Amino acid sequence: MKKEAFTLAEVLITIGVIGIVIAMTLPSLIENRKKTVIETRLKKFYTSINQAIMMSENVNGEKTTWTPKDTKEFWDIYLKNHIKYTKAEDWENAIGTRNKKIVFLPDGSAVIIDIYFAEDSTGVITNTTYGGHFIFCPEAKYCKKEVYEKVKDTQIGKNIFYFGFWPNETTEQFKYHKNKGVEAYKANWDGNPDSLYTHPLHGCNNNANRYFCTAVIERNGWTIPKNYIKISN
Repeated sequence: MKKEAFTLAEVLITIGVIGIVIAMTLPSLIENRKKTVIETRLKKFYTSINQAIMMSENVNGEKTTWTPKDTKEFWDIYLKNHIKYTKAEDWENAIGTRNKKIVFLPDGSAVIIDIYFAEDSTGVITNTTYGGHFIFCPEAKYCKKEVYEKVKDTQIGKNIFYFGFWPNETTEQFKYHKNKGVEAYKANWDGNPDSLYTHPLHGCNNNANRYFCTAVIERNGWTIPKNYIKISN
């Protein structure tokens, strides 16, 4: 009996079609995979950092009584003994701007800790809130100083996410952080879900700094909504 087989031309055409299909679908698969990693690490960070805060409270008392003067003191006294990390690096700045701490986490993410205070030109601290920003990067490279300073304006809400920690602040602007641990950034939020997108300074839109994008994701069950960063006119 005569055996039929594919011709070389048919095989090449089939391989070409498969290649085209792969080329068309691969970017989408990669993007979906990255989105899943970001969502998973955001949720994991939120849980683990607040577990660390609670463990620290067992040693250092209620977080509303903590009074760190700067990031170094916060890290050394309140956090480093209660969180799993691979390494921590100092982020040193000139006098008049705050030093920070970059903490690298075991899953490949990192967080920049920036405890707020103000100082004069001689380095004397004139004001402190005893809290500040926790800037989370699902991919650690975005938290490295040389990268962060170059890309933050375009990557906040995409690869860089802002959290806030102000448990003992009593002013109106911090009401969604009072008595809480590390929360998705909501300073100056009026409580209206729409303003998480439209706020002129912090809104999750391309004309603002997008600090509220983390809160948008949190309110969506730590799932990134489709096209969630708005284009504002």
